[in-house]
Amino acid sequence: MGLPLFSQQLSLSAGTFPNPEGERVVGPMRRGLKIAVMLDGRQSLELDDRPAVLVRGPALLVAANSGDHVQQRTGLSGGEVRCVLMQFALDFVEREFAAPMQQLFALAGAGDAGIWVRPADADLCALALEIATCPVAAPLRRLYLAGKALELAAIALDRIVGQPPLRPARLPARTREQVHAARDMLVAAMQQPPSLAELARATGLNPTKLTSAFRAEFGTSVFGYLQEQRLQQAHTLIAKGEASIAEAAFRVGYTPAHFSSLFRKRFGMPPSALR
Repeated sequence: MGLPLFSQQLSLSAGTFPNPEGERVVGPMRRGLKIAVMLDGRQSLELDDRPAVLVRGPALLVAANSGDHVQQRTGLSGGEVRCVLMQFALDFVEREFAAPMQQLFALAGAGDAGIWVRPADADLCALALEIATCPVAAPLRRLYLAGKALELAAIALDRIVGQPPLRPARLPARTREQVHAARDMLVAAMQQPPSLAELARATGLNPTKLTSAFRAEFGTSVFGYLQEQRLQQAHTLIAKGEASIAEAAFRVGYTPAHFSSLFRKRFGMPPSALR
């Protein structure tokens, strides 16, 4: 689906698009504001000579530009992406989104362009699906999509500029090594993960220290991190057709009923929506 809205001030696209692994697309970065919710897929983005940014669905991507810049998009494993993409013209965002655009450029430092990626939460995924499946028929279809596009833009910008930045972790080098070892143990044994006490013993930290250091390093609790990794892996298995919903649930350590509830809460849709 591709649709111009607001007298062509907004271009809206939704669907599944080819994204061959290893294929690179290089070209000028469009001026304005781009907001995308990638439901499935993986790609790498580069702006000028800045470090590449990995986008792995479900993810929110926001890109702002008011100058002359070059971007490069590289396809990663999977071969395609499923997303909702909005491109707002520069004069439109300068008129309607002036404050958040200024905040975005402030976050980018002294530059006039930047790319930001965040995990897409349930609200964003649900909105993207509403746009992609659009339950309203003509002649009100354009009005519905225009409203949903503005709603998605407001929530997306709030995720970037409306929330305080995370303070960087300042752990001693040895503690960081121990915390990363605990993380690796969790991910390697997610079907039957070790207990907090077992992780603490294996890494040489007591449970209290492990809990606080893990949150400082990764921004979440030990088992909050484990749950996110389990759900992300199951999402990939189901989306690629490599496992049924029940198989994916068991492979990451959940019963199907509990898994479906957690999946809907995390991604804003049932796992069956990926099939």
